[in-house]
Amino acid sequence: MSKHANLPYHFYVNVDNKYLGPNMPEGTTPAIWHAVYGRPYQLLLCHVVLESGAHWSGLPLHAISMDQDFSISHEELMPWKCMGEELDVVQLDYLEGLIVETRAGVGRHTGIIVDWYDGYSRYQHEHKPLSLVELKTGQFALQPNNYCKYTDNHFTSERLKEQTKLYRRGEDIYWENN
Repeated sequence: MSKHANLPYHFYVNVDNKYLGPNMPEGTTPAIWHAVYGRPYQLLLCHVVLESGAHWSGLPLHAISMDQDFSISHEELMPWKCMGEELDVVQLDYLEGLIVETRAGVGRHTGIIVDWYDGYSRYQHEHKPLSLVELKTGQFALQPNNYCKYTDNHFTSERLKEQTKLYRRGEDIYWENN
């Protein structure tokens, strides 16, 4: 594992020009987002190829959008900062495209989970895989799983969603003998 990780697939995004330099005109620049970078206690950073051909590393998650809306703050988009330097980025096919309600808003799950390997991940109750959600605004949210409520019209039930308030993360660690 590494500080850098490829996304399972790329996204065509717009970058808010204010993150590309102080002399850039207002507006956005089209880009392809293809990888991420993580440092402990910081926001997840993005690797993009800009329409100019430049490869830009280190854009914060709130600097990119599928549209041109950058209205949601980084605190809402990514309430948990990076918890380690070793990233594991995976695609979970079932989650791809499901509608998900998060604390940052409603959107479509990309199927991508970002996880860290470090001291936090040694403890069951501290481990937080983060779901990458494309919000209706076009921005991306990276939300802990317990901040997400999914809708699968073939399975999930609206009448049971209140029950989620009762769920508590298990602290048991399961070993071979458990």
